[in-house]
Amino acid sequence: MEYAITLEVKGLTLRGMAHKPVSDGPVKVPVAILFHGFTGSKIDGHFLWVRFSRELAKQGIGCVRFDFSGSGESGGSFSEMTFSGEVHEGKEIVNFVKGMDWADPERMMLVGHSMGGAVAVQVAKEIPDNIHKVCLWAPVGNMNKLAASYFEKHPKLPNGNVDLDGLELGRGFYEDLKGRDLYHDITAYTNPVMIIHGTDDQTVPHEYGQKYYDAYLNNDRGIHLMEDVNHVFSRLSWIEELFGHSIRFLKK
Repeated sequence: MEYAITLEVKGLTLRGMAHKPVSDGPVKVPVAILFHGFTGSKIDGHFLWVRFSRELAKQGIGCVRFDFSGSGESGGSFSEMTFSGEVHEGKEIVNFVKGMDWADPERMMLVGHSMGGAVAVQVAKEIPDNIHKVCLWAPVGNMNKLAASYFEKHPKLPNGNVDLDGLELGRGFYEDLKGRDLYHDITAYTNPVMIIHGTDDQTVPHEYGQKYYDAYLNNDRGIHLMEDVNHVFSRLSWIEELFGHSIRFLKK
């Protein structure tokens, strides 16, 4: 069963979708919470999150996917979006999902792509006892460098923001990230982690995924490098491999 959900965070409405597996009776199920990447949405390119959610439901795993504020159908402006703001929203989403009547609060799992992967890492670090597993798809580790490049390469607006290919990216996004080490203290989270990264990722080179793997030295951890695969997994065979590996990890 799929149905729309909303959540209010700091006066903004986050809009999402819930995918409840078919079950007999009032059974609580594990839930994967999906975090989209920079300029993404709860649908994402080639409907990646929709397809993954439906595959998870077939396997008896519930799924919740929200647009972060300023993205997709959620309230707010993209120009006001910051990394720290998405981390805060991520924690609020976890608390919301824990209260759903069919969700098992002991089996909350995070799946994040690109910047959404970095958000998932920070959420798990800040509320480690609430997260059962973390699965990272091409997790960004160089977001401060990417943010700086956006402000160097794209047209400046009079208010100090930039025109990012038709989106207004706020200066606050850069200021929030410029001194931040995305790997700092992430080992506060000690539960299982899986990293999946393409070796031909030109946006976030797979070395950043490897660095996350290396940082989680004492976790039950895994890394799966997909040969010659790009940042957005844009072939059917790549998606099949991505989904299969992720689902096996989440079900284990």
